Amino acid sequence: MIAGTVGLILVVLFGPVLAVPSIALVAFVYYAHQLAAVLGGDEGVAYPGLALVIVLNALVVLVVQLVVILEDFRLPT
Repeated sequence: MIAGTVGLILVVLFGPVLAVPSIALVAFVYYAHQLAAVLGGDEGVAYPGLALVIVLNALVVLVVQLVVILEDFRLPT
């Protein structure tokens, strides 16, 4: 719930440019808990492979968006 609220606040404050990273943040937080449970030995988690794929994809989206944002703040040469 907190990740969803943070994502929504980011979209409201900075516009739709941050919609994709906000969704990636929510997906990362939600599925990271499931992935941590699987790594901790919980066999009751459905589709642990899917949780891994979603966490890795969300991380890639967040890193790419961070690089894009940092490029925008880079001083012109």
